[in-house]
Amino acid sequence: MLHMNRLGLPIILILFKLIFVTGAPPSPVKLVVNNPGSESSSDRSNNGVSPKSSAATASSSSSSCFSSDTFITLSNQKQIPIEQLRSADELLTTDGSIIFPTQMMIMLDKSKFSQAMFHTITTASGHNVSLTELHLIAIIKNDNTINYVPAKQIKIYDVVYVMSNDKLVSSIVTNVIREMKTGYYAPLTTSGTLFANGILTSCYANVHSHKVAHVAMSLLRFYHWLAQLLFINEPFGHQDMEGMHVVPKVMYELAQFLYPSALRFS
Repeated sequence: MLHMNRLGLPIILILFKLIFVTGAPPSPVKLVVNNPGSESSSDRSNNGVSPKSSAATASSSSSSCFSSDTFITLSNQKQIPIEQLRSADELLTTDGSIIFPTQMMIMLDKSKFSQAMFHTITTASGHNVSLTELHLIAIIKNDNTINYVPAKQIKIYDVVYVMSNDKLVSSIVTNVIREMKTGYYAPLTTSGTLFANGILTSCYANVHSHKVAHVAMSLLRFYHWLAQLLFINEPFGHQDMEGMHVVPKVMYELAQFLYPSALRFS
C-alpha cells in the first residue's frame, strides 16, 4: 500500500499528459502589461474598490488564494483556520439551494510568510473574506442563478451567498477594499467550492469559467476517489511544504498548451 502511495501521484500526472497532450503547438498567449507611467482605467475607476493603504497599488505575489486569516466551516459546523485543512477533511458548500458536505482534496498553493494583495469583501450580514484579485467568488444574478467572477470585479450592491446560523441566505456586498496581508492558501475540494468565512467561493482562479475549470479537474477527482478506495493516505503526497504543488503546475502547463483562451491573466 505504501508503494501505491508513492507511485499514485506520478502515475496520475503521466495520465494527464497522455490523455490531454495531443502534440499540437500551443496557441500564443498575449500578456497585457500596463505602462508603469500610465494609469489604467481599472485603476481610475476601481469598480468602487477603495485602497486601504498605499501598498494597495502593489501587485499580488499570488493570484489564486485565500488570506491566512480565513476560517473554513467543517461539516460538523466547527470553524478551523484554513492552514489546518488536511486531505479528506469534510467541509460545507452549497449549489445555491441546499448546504451539503464536500471533501478537501489538496492544498494547491500556500505560503505562511509571503505577502500578497487581497480584495477584502464585506457583506451586510457582517461576513467578510479576503481573496486575491483573480480568485473566483459566487454572485447571485437577477434570475437567482450563480455566476462566478474574479474578486477584483466585485462591486458594492452585488449579492453573494452566506451561511448564517446554519442556513443559506443571500447578502449584499457593502464594502470592498484592497489590502496587503501576510500568508495565503489555495485549497481544492471535490465540489470546487467552499464556504470561506461563511461566504460561498470557488476554489479556482486565473480562469474565465468556474465550470470549465471544474471539468478540467475531473481526472483529479477520480484519482482522489480511487485513492480512498485503496486506503491510500496523502494521495497527492506530503502537503506540509510551502509553495505551489506540482499538480497545479502541470494543470497550468496543459491549459496553456491546449486551451490558453480559458486562462485569465488580468
